[in-house]
Amino acid sequence: MNWTRASRLPLIQQLLRTGHADFCEILIDNFFLVPPVEVRRALGDVPVAFHIMHSRFLERDDTTLAAMASRLRLLARELKPLYISDHLLRFTVEGREVPLLPELEYGHVYEHARQRVGLWQEMLGTQVYFENYPSLLEIGRDQPAFFEALVADTGMGVLFDLSNAICAWRNCGVKPDAWARLLPGVKHFHAGGYDVLPEPSTAFDTHGGELAGDTLQLMQETLAQARQATTLCIERDRDVGFEAWSRDLVAAREWGGRHAH
Repeated sequence: MNWTRASRLPLIQQLLRTGHADFCEILIDNFFLVPPVEVRRALGDVPVAFHIMHSRFLERDDTTLAAMASRLRLLARELKPLYISDHLLRFTVEGREVPLLPELEYGHVYEHARQRVGLWQEMLGTQVYFENYPSLLEIGRDQPAFFEALVADTGMGVLFDLSNAICAWRNCGVKPDAWARLLPGVKHFHAGGYDVLPEPSTAFDTHGGELAGDTLQLMQETLAQARQATTLCIERDRDVGFEAWSRDLVAAREWGGRHAH
C-alpha cells in the first residue's frame, strides 16, 4: 500500500503486521528530510518503494533538480527501494500553477520529454518508472504510443496504473489493450478507487472508495500478460481505514491471483 503521510503510520503498521500488505510504497516527497533510520525504525525490514509526486523534472531548473536527486540517491542507498517512480505531467500552464495537473500534449513535447527523462534517470543513477495518466481529453489517445517511444529511446520503465487506464477508457475511449505491447515488460502496478461525475460523465482518479469491478477485471487480464509483474500497490487517499483498505487488499490478492502464471 501507499504511505503518504506520517499520521497514517499506525494504520500502515497494522496492515503490514496482519499480512494484508507485504511492501510499502512511500510518497517520498513527504518524507524527504526524514532520516532513513527513522523510516526503517517505523517499518522494520519491510521492502519499500519510492513514489515521487512533485519532482517537476520536466519543468524544474537543472541546479534545483540535481540537489533533489542528490538527496534521493542518499535515501535510496539507505532504504534500497524496489523501484523509484514518477509522473509525466505538467504542473504549470503558461508559467501559472494550476489545481488540476494537466496531461501532456503528447504530439508537441516528445523531444523535450525524451531529454528530460534521460537527464532525470542519469541524475538519480537508476531506471525510473513513470505512471500513466488518467486521461480526461482526446489528447489521451496518444499516450500509449508516447510511452512506447520513450521506453525505446530512454530505457525508462512503466508504472502501470490500472485504475488510471480505466479512467482514460471511460473518458476518451483509450482501450486498455492500447497498452498491450508494453505490458509484457511491466513490473510494477498501481490500482485505486476512482469517482465518476455525471453530466458529462467523467472519471477521476481519486484513490477513494473500493476498487471497482472493471479495475479488478482489468487486473486479472493484465497480470496474465505482464510476464515480469513484481509489485502491485493498492492506493487509498480518502476514506482511509483498516476495514476499507484491508478489503481492497484482499480483493487485489484474489483477482491478481487469477492469472495464468
